[in-house]
Amino acid sequence: MPKQSQEDKKNFIAEVAAKVFSNKGYLSSSLQDVALAAGMSKAGLYHYFKSKEELLAFILLKNTDSFLHALRACIAENVQNGMAPKDSFKSLMQTYARHLNQDQDLRLIVLRERHQLSGQYKDELFAKEQELFRTLREELKKVPDVEEDLDLNAIIFLFISMSHWLGYWFKEGLPLGMDEIIDQNIRIILKGILKE
Repeated sequence: MPKQSQEDKKNFIAEVAAKVFSNKGYLSSSLQDVALAAGMSKAGLYHYFKSKEELLAFILLKNTDSFLHALRACIAENVQNGMAPKDSFKSLMQTYARHLNQDQDLRLIVLRERHQLSGQYKDELFAKEQELFRTLREELKKVPDVEEDLDLNAIIFLFISMSHWLGYWFKEGLPLGMDEIIDQNIRIILKGILKE
């Protein structure tokens, strides 16, 4: 069996930690819990992460980078396909919500534990989240028929909130599947809930 690289090992530990933090909660979890779940010693874990906060920061920052990559790839593909701005923005919202909700452990950590970061970790995550927000807002600006008296920031915050809380309450076996609920949320954002 080939030896894992440093990066592969860190990613493996982060995946295990995400499950531990999701199940027990970040504050109730210890690095010992993570080490046991990963099948390694606590001393071995310290070789890769010096603290529980560093491990949480790694999980959240890596996830946010993955988000940004997915959104940029979606935008580039939409441009290449000559998609109309409204359809492109709809596609971008679908990408955001589906990417966010593809991993139950990560979506719960993003929702419940991001505020546990402090100092440089908190600042770095906030900067990346601002970049996500700006990416969505800049694409919304391109949509020509948005009502002029609506605040674009409020629209983006509404969509982000809907997407994040969906991951908190959604359970398999509901009448609507995840993709159907995402599409319905997007329809509400774009058209409202009342018949014209």
